[in-house]
Amino acid sequence: MSLTLEQSPAERTAHSYSGSLYLLPSDEEERQRLLKQHELYTRLVSGRLILAPISLSGNEDILDIGTGAGAWLCEARSQFPESTQLYGVDIESRLFPSYATISANVHLSVCSATSLPSYWSSKFSLVHQRLLICGYTKEQWMKVVEEMYRVLIPGGYTQLIEIGPEWVSGPKTAAHVLFMDDFFGRKGMLLRCGVYIADMLKNAGFVDVKSEDVVMKLGKWAGQDGVQGTDSTIGAWRGMRDAIMKEGGMGYFATAEEFDKALDRVAAEWDSVEGSYTTVKVFYGRKP
Repeated sequence: MSLTLEQSPAERTAHSYSGSLYLLPSDEEERQRLLKQHELYTRLVSGRLILAPISLSGNEDILDIGTGAGAWLCEARSQFPESTQLYGVDIESRLFPSYATISANVHLSVCSATSLPSYWSSKFSLVHQRLLICGYTKEQWMKVVEEMYRVLIPGGYTQLIEIGPEWVSGPKTAAHVLFMDDFFGRKGMLLRCGVYIADMLKNAGFVDVKSEDVVMKLGKWAGQDGVQGTDSTIGAWRGMRDAIMKEGGMGYFATAEEFDKALDRVAAEWDSVEGSYTTVKVFYGRKP
């Protein structure tokens, strides 16, 4: 008689920035997920990298916060002249694009968005940030928005893109979202950050604050977009596994394998429940 042992999922490579609570890994698997996620999100907003109503001459400085693999930044580079200076910051350089693949007008650096360089005050015409839902506590969110305001020139815009606040499908999805609410809440983070961003922008001094909602379909029933929506979302949730298991599974999951199987069931539910979806929320505001 042979005995088959189930191998535990390998632990992912985490970021190395001291003091950060960022929940997702920093490895090649995450880089590939981020690149595919960029393709999906750009397609969902009809190919528009900039949704804020800003007119750019080509001589501006633009900042991308949480640049990660640099997908948004590199595509922006292809759409602007070399006179446009593009800056990307992240707490980890491991996912940055190779310097051999970027041009002289792209500048990458390691720092936290809660404390951008002091000499960047009133520097940028546009600040972009996408999907930092897994990166900030509530207090850090407010500090980041204040930093965005500080580094923008008068008349400059900030643009933020987030996901949620609901993931609509069946009971397995509802149960996992309740768990995520608990997990994020215990860390002082905001799973439903999209509920608060507009008010944060207004409280920081931004005016003309607007938002746009785009439906992200989830599951095979929705074709390519639904499959990619599932891959992007489940991939991100699965990337939190190590952070969750370091908390002992919080009474929800005894093992990493149990956590992975729960996500497999959520993904299967999206495939089978036609109409499963979440929302991509775009916010922008102007510094007067």
